[in-house]
Amino acid sequence: MVGLFFGELTTLDLEMAAFTGAAACVTLVVAYWMSKKSYHKWVARKLVHTVMGSIIGLTIVTYSSLSGPALAASLFLVALVCAWGLNRGSITELLAAGTRDGESRAGTFFAGFVGLASFAVVFLLFPSRPEIFVSAILAVSWGDASGEVFGRTYGGKLVGRRYRGKSVEGSIAVFFFTAVSLFTAIAIYSQDTCPFCVIPQILVVSLAVSLLEAISNGWTDNLIIPLATAFLAWALMFPSTPLPFALIALAFAFISSR
Repeated sequence: MVGLFFGELTTLDLEMAAFTGAAACVTLVVAYWMSKKSYHKWVARKLVHTVMGSIIGLTIVTYSSLSGPALAASLFLVALVCAWGLNRGSITELLAAGTRDGESRAGTFFAGFVGLASFAVVFLLFPSRPEIFVSAILAVSWGDASGEVFGRTYGGKLVGRRYRGKSVEGSIAVFFFTAVSLFTAIAIYSQDTCPFCVIPQILVVSLAVSLLEAISNGWTDNLIIPLATAFLAWALMFPSTPLPFALIALAFAFISSR
């Protein structure tokens, strides 16, 4: 797991930061191009959703310290500033392209912020279990995203009835790709757990996540899915991992004081 301090950058840190910044920029350029063509708005949105989430999930835990992610974020921000300088409406247009029908651009920005905040909570609660953190991110990037992709493409072909605009086909996709997310995270990042040995637990977590996604509304899945994935994975697969209860108590105290 990445060290929770700012240290000297290693060669691997520099390489990953450069790759992350470049990949993020390319993804946004492609999404911007798609928004200008005849593609549906949700296609560009889900491209950014899936690729950016995958990049964050699969790289951040392998940095030696927080200096690596900070460098990657800085490179990305520099690219955004350059893009804004060349075309001052590009950022606004890209944000508008990623906005759901009936929602505002401010809501889209807030949804992204909530998702990052949820990831940060999981990161701080499970510092010794990178597989939990990666599972939480990939459950959103792969599981949640697949629900809209398959739901919009195949929704209604298996079961005509929908629930709150969501299809059975989409929920099945969420279940399957959440399971793939958990299996992948454990296979790559777990030092003491065989992913094949916890398949029943993976399926239970995936089922719970697919049900939560089905009843979530708007941006709430960005908050609920990472937290639910992390806590269910911890409870069913890594219950002996201690939680920093002081952090949880502090969070509750802060919320209560609001």
